[in-house]
Amino acid sequence: MGMRRVVITGIGMVTSMGLDVPTVWNRLLTGKSGVARLTRFDPELMKRYRVPEDFPIIGGVIPDFDLKQILQTRKDEVTKEDLKQIKYTDRFTQFALAASMEAVQDSGLNLEAEDPERAGVIIASGMGGVASWEEGVKKLLAEGVRRVSPFLVPKMIPNLAAGNVSIRFKAKGPNIALSTACAAGAHAIGLAYRSIQIGEADLMAAGGTEAAVTILTLAAFYRMGALAVGYNDRPAAASRPFDMNRSGFVMSEGCGIMVLEELDHALARNANIYAEIIGFGMSGDAHHITDPDKEGARRCIQLALKDGGVTPADIDYVNPHATATPVGDRNESLALIEIFGDAAPHLLVSGTKSMTGHLLGAAGAVEGIFSVLSIRDGVVPPTINLDHIDPACAGLDIVQGQARSADIRHVLSNSFGFGGTNAALVFKKFAG
Repeated sequence: MGMRRVVITGIGMVTSMGLDVPTVWNRLLTGKSGVARLTRFDPELMKRYRVPEDFPIIGGVIPDFDLKQILQTRKDEVTKEDLKQIKYTDRFTQFALAASMEAVQDSGLNLEAEDPERAGVIIASGMGGVASWEEGVKKLLAEGVRRVSPFLVPKMIPNLAAGNVSIRFKAKGPNIALSTACAAGAHAIGLAYRSIQIGEADLMAAGGTEAAVTILTLAAFYRMGALAVGYNDRPAAASRPFDMNRSGFVMSEGCGIMVLEELDHALARNANIYAEIIGFGMSGDAHHITDPDKEGARRCIQLALKDGGVTPADIDYVNPHATATPVGDRNESLALIEIFGDAAPHLLVSGTKSMTGHLLGAAGAVEGIFSVLSIRDGVVPPTINLDHIDPACAGLDIVQGQARSADIRHVLSNSFGFGGTNAALVFKKFAG
């Protein structure tokens, strides 16, 4: 049996820019940032932690997320089991449940009519339930062992997003969680694609979820020098991919989920098809735990193009990793310029993290959704906050300020993570 074709038939997301796909996409195309000043930290606690003056109290967070309310709008009745699921799950799992419900509804699937053993779930998270873990440590230190929640482990371990989604939808096929840092969401989609390709499943819900904007994680990234600083008075300007004055990334939270489906299965039920996924590449830098390597990115992209049977000249748009770190943006730009050669000046590129911030393990999934929507609508989102392009990143057609209409047939989406782990996906306009 040859490799089976895989299409995307449903999408769902929650981000700081909205609680569903249409809202997020509309804001993205109009250049509206989801980054804002954080209000979730107690000022007295901040004093106790001796937070420095330049500490970035900004992020892409979702202040009005309420899973119970979302469930009420997406199903007839909120059950006792639903309420238990809300009570005993971390925020990162709740994001995955909300986005998965939207994606499955969007796909039009009647899961009761499907073979549950042919449906699976791969949902990634870079950090898992870090907020629940922090709360557990505080309880332990302040009140002792007996005050630690018996639900701490199922709240914090990264595979509980995939586990809860598989339980909700009775999916008995592959049930996997990945934690490959900021490449995790793209890896999840790529491995779900492989699973369907080789016949392990017919349907997969795949993506990434993250809820790691906590005082400890912000402090850790701040101490690494990875975060954008100096923007507490103008948060929306902080995330600056490719800009000469970029200084680091902005932490964000959210989730993106795709429903992937074997082509004949989708055609048999007359499903709406957003795009086809045709290429997936993975590589390791074997270079440094946090500094990305241009060669690792280049090999990963080339593997994805080869897997998809396309040449660099076939790619119309790249949604890059582009976190707005000085080294990362430069190395990715140089890798793209090397690969695309004479075609590089015509290659449309947009750094959507300029609006969403960096969703860590969810980034690749959310940006994969942006990629297929670009194909569907024939439009490329803008890059905001790009006042002066870094000369090291010049040589690409970076879409600035306003969205641009274009005939988008093939999209490359890149994701790179700490530890030197890389993922690249190639999406194609479905043409039968």
